[in-house]
Amino acid sequence: MKQFKKWRGFLIIALLIWVVLEGLLLFRQNWAGVVYLLIPALLFFIFLYGFLRDLNTYGVKTELDISRVLGKDAKEALSFGDVGILTYNNEYIVTWASPFFTEKGLDLVNKKMTSWIDEIRDLFDDDVDLITGRDGQRVYEITRKSDAQLLFVKDVTELSTLRDEVEEQKLVIGLAQLDNYMEYQSYENEELMAHINTQLRSPIVTWAQDNGILVRRLRSDRFILVMNQKVFQAVKEANFSILQIIKDKANSIGVSITLSMSFAYGTNDFKLLDSTINELIELAQSRGGDQAAIKDVNGSVQYIGGNSELSSTRSKVRVRILAQSLQQAIQECNAVYIAGHIMTDFDCMGACLSLSNWVNSLRKKVYIVLDDVPRDKQLQEVMDHYHETLDQRHVFITPDRAMQMIDRNKDLLLMLDHGIPSISSAKEFVDECQRIIVIDHHRRNDHFVHNAILTYVESTASSTCELIVEMLQNIPNHVPIFEVEATIMYLGILVDTNRFKMHTDARTFEAAAVLNTWGANVKLAEKALCEDFTHFTLKHHLIQQAKPLHQRFMIVCEDREIVDKTLLAQVSDALLLIKGCRASFTIARTLDAGHPTSCSARSDGSFNVQKIMEKLQGGGHFSAAASSTTDYDPQTFYDQLVEVLEEEMENESHLA
Repeated sequence: MKQFKKWRGFLIIALLIWVVLEGLLLFRQNWAGVVYLLIPALLFFIFLYGFLRDLNTYGVKTELDISRVLGKDAKEALSFGDVGILTYNNEYIVTWASPFFTEKGLDLVNKKMTSWIDEIRDLFDDDVDLITGRDGQRVYEITRKSDAQLLFVKDVTELSTLRDEVEEQKLVIGLAQLDNYMEYQSYENEELMAHINTQLRSPIVTWAQDNGILVRRLRSDRFILVMNQKVFQAVKEANFSILQIIKDKANSIGVSITLSMSFAYGTNDFKLLDSTINELIELAQSRGGDQAAIKDVNGSVQYIGGNSELSSTRSKVRVRILAQSLQQAIQECNAVYIAGHIMTDFDCMGACLSLSNWVNSLRKKVYIVLDDVPRDKQLQEVMDHYHETLDQRHVFITPDRAMQMIDRNKDLLLMLDHGIPSISSAKEFVDECQRIIVIDHHRRNDHFVHNAILTYVESTASSTCELIVEMLQNIPNHVPIFEVEATIMYLGILVDTNRFKMHTDARTFEAAAVLNTWGANVKLAEKALCEDFTHFTLKHHLIQQAKPLHQRFMIVCEDREIVDKTLLAQVSDALLLIKGCRASFTIARTLDAGHPTSCSARSDGSFNVQKIMEKLQGGGHFSAAASSTTDYDPQTFYDQLVEVLEEEMENESHLA
């Protein structure tokens, strides 16, 4: 402002002269002269005010801010650092641009900053200090000085290009494994195996070579894959088309073989990558196969595919070995603690009771950690019916009591009908236990307990009770199973299969028949599943609210009523009876603490509802899954569900 001081002095002198002249004219009462002198003076001051205002906004302010921020050697510093500066007014219009922009061929003065790079608005709308934007082929980093209307701009095109190139060249390691191949190799003739090798193994090699992937066969059914991020992203965007290719070719030759894949990246530690892909391939297969499990070693697991169920791999030899391993682990420990999942159902309770009998037969201390844990209403009614008998044969303790009693190094913790610590009755201490065994029939996910010494997760089984019935038949000693345990186990199979309508095979009926011979009260089981009138009315009220989506899904969204999760499942099961319905979803607030929004999902076996629920904070089985969250109300959950289903349908059409 120093350069304007002399002009300010001249204006003050002129103003004084004008005042004196006006005073003389007034003294002489020369009114015409007063008016003639006043009008040009007023016009002059109006123009002067406008000039000073614009000068302050566009000229003086700019010069002032730049000099304060950069000092005298600004031009040399800007040139050496290849940094540009923009000044702007209150309307975010560029008032001045340094020579940097002229060199880049940019004319920004008197234009909105967002007309150049739209991301600039994030510097003002969001709490960010630095943004990166692209203008044509060039990339710029832009930051704002908080106490002045200045933007600093740097051209980082070369750095961005190098960063992209480095990112694209990062290492990705993968495994590809043919599900059920070893079973065919064990039992089928050489002619069929030669056909399988030609039709199923060769396409994997061809697909890998066509996409620039290094492929090497590790054994007859497994391949290792090596690629960079650029290639990996290309095959990922194609939804790993080889999954569908293998499934189609397997169907054409009449074999039940699918492909499971795993990919790991995010580090150059080859040992870590190796262990990660082996864990992921096991995870993909335990979830049913026919899918790719992907993980950045610093992130979570992502799944692509999984549109068919894996055929059962439960050979009688495997069941016998697992049963013997479990029995040995029981004999080696001091005491056994059996944990179920919260909102305990018939399958979970039946499994816990049968394992309690097993441990008792080996004369070991056993505690069922399900006292004061929320239960299904129908289960509680059956437990009340058998109350005296259960108290005589089994010891129920609370999770708090178990946490105080358990020896975390020597005692054995059995997690039945679940493998996720967050839903376990033992969630407070499961991470501290050194000896954990999991028996479950739900598909695994990346939240699975990480320190188990033995896992028996068979997603093709109808229920955990079915698995335990088979194990009890394959141990040398006799385990007494009485009417109480047999009835509750039978109810577990009955409920999980919707009265043998879904997810059953010959082994399911064999297990039910065995339970019948062990004394299961079938009449009591049927009566236990009867509904009262209020429950029946509410169920049909929900069914009437069902809305179709694309003629293949049925969705119920209840905003007002608070219902139990069993009812949600029953409504979803009922909707599957509608012709053309591949999957059904029932959404409502439930009776759990806080009344979270819950969704029960069921499918007819041709659609993977587990994938859908996993994207909505849930999980489960291929044809039976669920989700429960306090983040969404029912209507918001419905909107999210529709969006996920639309995305899944789009992926299906892409694969087709």
